[in-house]
Amino acid sequence: MSIDWISLGAVAAVTVVAAVAIVSVVAGGAMMLDRAKVRADAGGSGATGIATLGWVMIGVAGLAVLFGLYLIIPYFH
Repeated sequence: MSIDWISLGAVAAVTVVAAVAIVSVVAGGAMMLDRAKVRADAGGSGATGIATLGWVMIGVAGLAVLFGLYLIIPYFH
């Protein structure tokens, strides 16, 4: 039995990149929701658009997680 180290490294690299991307999108969405709350409390305009963008970003991250689960679980294929 031998280990294909190149493939293992590729899987590890893709995993790290995907995790960083998903966490970054969720963090961006949370930041947008926080900015919308601050803007709404201050009486400024545009809070609804920023909040919508924040929820869309969180939704996109959720879809990425669901797609990853689809790829991992063989029952769905």
